[in-house]
Amino acid sequence: MSQKETPSSDYVKLISSDGFEFIIHREAAMRSGTIKNMLVGPVQFRESVDNEIPFRDIKAVILDIVCRYLYYKWQYEGSVNEIPEFKIDPEVVLETLMTADFLEC
Repeated sequence: MSQKETPSSDYVKLISSDGFEFIIHREAAMRSGTIKNMLVGPVQFRESVDNEIPFRDIKAVILDIVCRYLYYKWQYEGSVNEIPEFKIDPEVVLETLMTADFLEC
């Protein structure tokens, strides 16, 4: 395996409906049940080969919040200390909640 191939296995590119790309650690992305199934599920999706997942219905402003939350969840998973609040602007709470439900995170 060449050096160029190594980062692709460590990172995943999430693409919003409006064309913004978010490159996050694969381990953080796996905190979403939906993304995890796309990457390592019993069926081999094209996304697992390309390490790119396009989301036709998720805008960048929401996908940004989702990415931050996946890192937050990864960081505090199994923590015994008090976990700080994850803040979301009231204007996007409903859309974020619906997206989180779809992504199972």
